[in-house]
Amino acid sequence: MAPAEREVVAGLPLTTTQRALFDEVRRRGSLWSAVEAIDMAAAAGLISAWVFAIYIGTMNSRNGVPLARHAVSLAVDESRSPRETWFRLVWTLQAGLPEPLVNEPVYDHEGRLIGIPDLLDPVAGLVGEYDGAHHKSVEQHRRDVRREEDFRDHGLEYVTVVRGDSRNVAAARVRAARGRAKFLPRESCAWTLERPAWDPRPETLDERLGRLGLVSALTRS
Repeated sequence: MAPAEREVVAGLPLTTTQRALFDEVRRRGSLWSAVEAIDMAAAAGLISAWVFAIYIGTMNSRNGVPLARHAVSLAVDESRSPRETWFRLVWTLQAGLPEPLVNEPVYDHEGRLIGIPDLLDPVAGLVGEYDGAHHKSVEQHRRDVRREEDFRDHGLEYVTVVRGDSRNVAAARVRAARGRAKFLPRESCAWTLERPAWDPRPETLDERLGRLGLVSALTRS
């Protein structure tokens, strides 16, 4: 291990964030699980997909590099859970649909927040939600129903994938939902992605890492 990939924290010798993530990607050994590892490192604010891609780009013949490069090309910073990542890969790789927006706020034209869907196809007008175990409670189910109604009232098609769905089942459901979507031109939509003044765009992970001066340390190999 190169000296640049080691550091001492509170007296303990550790690998750097980027090296630890690379080792985890290599240990997992499969594409979908490797993408999940990168997504969750980004969700924790440790390293962004773009910064990790720079680090991987400095490697040549090391075992595991091809998998890491493929995985990071599919990773995003906005995923909030492993199953959201799984759902996004079903959407793109299994169903063959265009890359969706991830956790992007949707508003009405009065500036009210309609919701922040797990996945959104803004061209088709399709919202995708993954419902895990916590969605089984009565109160959560009530909120989910109201949320779906609100999206549909604004002309968005809605598809839900639940725990236990196979990749094929989930992909077929998403393709069928996209077939029902309205594909309205943006000017005819009752919803918008334009942020109102009360909800400015938050700092991205890449912006935060740059502001904190961490990019060079996180790309060192």
